[in-house]
Amino acid sequence: MKQKKIVIAFFILLVLILNLSLGLTRLSHYSAVDEPYWIYKRIPKYWKAIKEQKWRHTNINDKPGITVALISGIGLFSVNPLPYKSLRQEVKTPTQTNYFSKINFSLRLPIYLATIIFLLIFFLLLQKLFNTSVALTALTFIGLSPIILGMSLIINPDSLLWGFLPLSILSYLIHQKEKQSKKYLYLTGIFLGLALLTKYVANILYVYFLGLIFLEYIYYFQKKKPFFNYLKKALLDFSFIIAISMAVFFLLFPATWKHSEILLKGTLFSKAFKSTWPIFIGFFALLLADLGINKSRLSSLVMNFLTRYRDLFQKIIGGLILIITGFIFYNIFTGMTIWNFEAIMASPKGGSGFALMDFISKVIADLYALIFGLTPLVFIFFIYSIFKNSFLKNSKKEKFPSVLYFLLFILLYYIASTINHVTDTVRYQIVLYPLASIIAAIGFYQFIETPFIKKYLRFYSAYLIIIALSFFSLYSVKPFYLTYASSILPSRYILNFKDMGDGSFQIAQELNKLPQAQKLIIWSDKGAVCESFIGRCITGFHKNDLAGVHFNYLIVSTGRKSKSLKSHSLLHQQFNFAKIYSSSFPGYKMIILGGRPNNFVKIVSVNKEIAK
Repeated sequence: MKQKKIVIAFFILLVLILNLSLGLTRLSHYSAVDEPYWIYKRIPKYWKAIKEQKWRHTNINDKPGITVALISGIGLFSVNPLPYKSLRQEVKTPTQTNYFSKINFSLRLPIYLATIIFLLIFFLLLQKLFNTSVALTALTFIGLSPIILGMSLIINPDSLLWGFLPLSILSYLIHQKEKQSKKYLYLTGIFLGLALLTKYVANILYVYFLGLIFLEYIYYFQKKKPFFNYLKKALLDFSFIIAISMAVFFLLFPATWKHSEILLKGTLFSKAFKSTWPIFIGFFALLLADLGINKSRLSSLVMNFLTRYRDLFQKIIGGLILIITGFIFYNIFTGMTIWNFEAIMASPKGGSGFALMDFISKVIADLYALIFGLTPLVFIFFIYSIFKNSFLKNSKKEKFPSVLYFLLFILLYYIASTINHVTDTVRYQIVLYPLASIIAAIGFYQFIETPFIKKYLRFYSAYLIIIALSFFSLYSVKPFYLTYASSILPSRYILNFKDMGDGSFQIAQELNKLPQAQKLIIWSDKGAVCESFIGRCITGFHKNDLAGVHFNYLIVSTGRKSKSLKSHSLLHQQFNFAKIYSSSFPGYKMIILGGRPNNFVKIVSVNKEIAK
């Protein structure tokens, strides 16, 4: 037993070391978009408000991003970023650009270390919910995921949300499984509260947890106790989770102490609930009425009916995911002739009204971004797990209804996003990658436990192969982790148009090597380039910024192509933007991102060749 614990500890340590070996070196060698808002405004504002006890000023963002300020703000003890706020686009000395790197490292490191702690908590909760084999495999799939690592290395609410939200789900499932104590109920509420403090989208868990009450009864408790008794206890627990989450939200968000409406808007009455709240309230009211007046007789009849068809329901959900996945592959390998997923992902926000085919196309595009953000190995076992747990007869020991629960959350997340006119890019659905990885880990465990495979391959031997293959996928895209797309996806396609600045730091370093770089003037479609470039850097298309300026170089990237071509400015009058943004035009220097020729950041020298 002691020897087994040593082996398990070794494997956990190995995964963490591999993650840290690639993550720590990237912290200071990266220039990101959106981060300046946090570094120079929101994080200092939060801590200044705490220091001065101006509680309402802790309302720093509509995300709300409080956990980002709390955790990343630890870095303020070693650096003061504010003197550098206005220097980003101006001429800088090498010493000043080095200090930018120090600022980034200091404020990113606490968030990154928090994600390492997430991995350990994932292991402990998964070990409790399933077994050590599933927990180890999931730890590897999550800890060595390029997309998750890339997100963990920047200052952004999504860098923390991918941990808090799934951990809340796992805690709740453990509580449902055990029910002996309230320990995991407390943990569920705490993680939910932290998730809500990170990003309001986490309030989807209120709806999801209510739904899980019924699923758990159908799959676990139908033969153990009457629905009336079960429901009373389950709704009390549900109310307890809501109360804890709101208490955590209130405690760590001082603006709520003065303005209670912030608490309600951030939890139960979020804008994201605006379109669905009447349905949710109506359902909850009917449920309580049936419970109080009718002792859940009507609900019991419905639950008994659903229990008879629970296997069919599981097949329908699993089959739906598999059919959509099959359609995605068909659409891709026929040249995206039915729906252009890239075009949908390039404009993730906007639109109004409801059109059925538009709705369906966005949900399918969301799944496209998920499955090709998984490494080939994880994707294979993700599909295997869905198929096995939906269609194959398993022994009681091998049954994993949790696969169904996770799939339902994925679908709910996509539907909720689409209703709110948001397409889930890689970053917007970062919380789903850990859940997909857990589904894949269950599939791997079931595969390795089949008698034929078990006869020839032991778990720990297979697990070493899993680590090696996962690390290979991660290392192959170094250091542009957020640009990762599975090798299964044809190289002409791009998965993540909304990267967080990949390639900006490297392009800036190339510019800094040029003679008299400090005297150069560049225009960049990525503001992140400006931070690491020592010369003068201009972004955007504002007339006042561009008038009379003679540029030496233009920096263009695939991720900003759509926005740049739609703009009309002085630059468009001077330069052939269609030519500059073409992947066939190499420019002075081009950096290919994620091994995809159509995904690039490049330096274009200003000369007659690009003039109109």
